[in-house]
Amino acid sequence: MDFIPGGISVVIPTYNRAHLIKESLQSVLDQTVLPLEIIVVDDFSTDNTEEVVKSLNSPLIKYFKNQRTKGANGARNTGIMLSCGEFIAFHDSDDTWLPKKLELQLQAFKAEPDIGICFCSLIRIRGEGNQVIFPKKYISSPNELVRKVSIASTQTLFTTRLLAQNVLFDESIKRFQDWDFVLRASYDHKLLHLNIPLVNQNIMGDSISSGKNLFNSLQIIYDKHPLVDRNSAWNKIIEIEANRENGSSNFIENVLWFFLKVKLKFIVKQV
Repeated sequence: MDFIPGGISVVIPTYNRAHLIKESLQSVLDQTVLPLEIIVVDDFSTDNTEEVVKSLNSPLIKYFKNQRTKGANGARNTGIMLSCGEFIAFHDSDDTWLPKKLELQLQAFKAEPDIGICFCSLIRIRGEGNQVIFPKKYISSPNELVRKVSIASTQTLFTTRLLAQNVLFDESIKRFQDWDFVLRASYDHKLLHLNIPLVNQNIMGDSISSGKNLFNSLQIIYDKHPLVDRNSAWNKIIEIEANRENGSSNFIENVLWFFLKVKLKFIVKQV
């Protein structure tokens, strides 16, 4: 694809989000600094997502539909390879951006050209009146903290096309794809936390980021990244997911399964 210096490509994977993607796309179109292009990669939706996307009739939006379901990470990688901009911002089709997201992250890159990824804080929304800012405070040493716990969600990431094409998303991981991506990038690139919530993340049971793949994906993270502090990561993830699942029986069963299969095995190896 052509390379356009200074341009921003927004990459949005989607699957059956006809009821949400219009608002998500509009939040990108309402940015104070407009992107060069908005690449929507439809992961073989069966609803009218395509119709909704095209109804916006924006020359910035480029719609592509996979001929088979590849998963969110596969769709993101397709978007990366199709992009033209010097920078890439990832977005999710069920979330929205605040108007200055791209402007402030682009400013951060210009102010510190040695950074590889700029991630912002977000507002997690679960129903009316239940909002939590994540991360809760400024992360001064993200390259160190990322080895203990996931600190950045995909829809907050702003990076260069070159870095994204070199790193790509691991399509075998169903959860923590953002953590794995940032971890691999952090070995050679500086991370920067923009301590401003610029994304509204809607927590829903059927979202791409939900499901029962939590613990298998955590095992993959452990296997791929020996430097990850397993105890710290485990404890934090338990806290996050307990809040997400509200103590559901499925979550408790998964915790027990993971402890017996993975955590206990790790403890035995250390003895």
